[in-house]
Amino acid sequence: MLKFGQPRNAYELLGLPRSATSTQVRTRFRQLVRGYQKDLPTKELLKDEKFRQWVNAYLQLTGPDRREYDRRLRQRRGREEAADLISALSEPQLMLLEAEAALVRRKLKEGTELAKAALKQDPKNAGGYALLGDLLREQGKYNDALTMYNYAIQFDPNNRRYWQLLQEVTALREGKALPRRYRSTRPTIFNRPPIAWFAIILTMVLVGLTMVLSRQYWGEPWLFHIPKSLIIVAVADGFVLGLILAGTSAIGPFDDELVSYSISGFGPNMTPVGLFVIAPGVVFFWLAPVFYAVCALLDEHVSLSVVIALGCCGALDLALGALAPPEARKAVYALGGNFVFFGFLWGWMFGSIRRRVFEY
Repeated sequence: MLKFGQPRNAYELLGLPRSATSTQVRTRFRQLVRGYQKDLPTKELLKDEKFRQWVNAYLQLTGPDRREYDRRLRQRRGREEAADLISALSEPQLMLLEAEAALVRRKLKEGTELAKAALKQDPKNAGGYALLGDLLREQGKYNDALTMYNYAIQFDPNNRRYWQLLQEVTALREGKALPRRYRSTRPTIFNRPPIAWFAIILTMVLVGLTMVLSRQYWGEPWLFHIPKSLIIVAVADGFVLGLILAGTSAIGPFDDELVSYSISGFGPNMTPVGLFVIAPGVVFFWLAPVFYAVCALLDEHVSLSVVIALGCCGALDLALGALAPPEARKAVYALGGNFVFFGFLWGWMFGSIRRRVFEY
């Protein structure tokens, strides 16, 4: 499932799952641009081929035709390149693109001048006012940013993001804590219904009982002095826990978290983050959290689902080690996580097989 070929569509180009929201698309685009060609002047960025590809993908996935684009993706089995949308942009829109790149690269004065120039030519551009508000906010000019966000809301009153930005800059101006962001309608571990929590708790109780009851029947040492029945219990309990956590949406779909989400890795293409989690996790489990921590730090993105998965597998391994025969305890602590994680991955994959709801 981990492919290293050329990206087949806008999602793969940005390294995002197809369920990514517009906010996630914008955040991802800015992450990619932030460290790209830092020495290249902002105006020269649009001449760079890779940057143009990112921009086209970004425009495609944040534009009004995204649903139609997704429909074509399903018809063509995931192969649909983003159109050359840059060539259709007006001069003010191109200037706003340059202003956004300047914001990400912390060239705030340059970005502010570009955004103001663009708004002079297109004074009803809600996105332009929001972007100018972002630039002014980063410079600590909260009153001016507040005015810009108000203009953005005036021209697009139904945009929840603009209202959120308005609330945030108001809190900053008054020295108050930032308000909580709008809760996503996507399922997470924090918004599961009681029945889901009941299933998760019941699963954990059953997993614990399985380990305790199996303690009397570990049998003779087998691999690395670890009893065969203990290895079977480790794989089975990992599988059940991964199945329930994924099936109740306490963790995100396997593809979204480990396959579709990609980072800059080997060569010029994006590399699925799962490569840096699955490979070390199966070979030596305790390397997986280290590898993922480095990836998350460099990519400036942490997946709660991956953290929960690694945490659960680590906890199961420690529990098995505590229950293992004394002569096998060190080996279980060191290698038991490999078997738990292997089972968890299969459970995660099977639990993710259900109807997908795409959000914009």
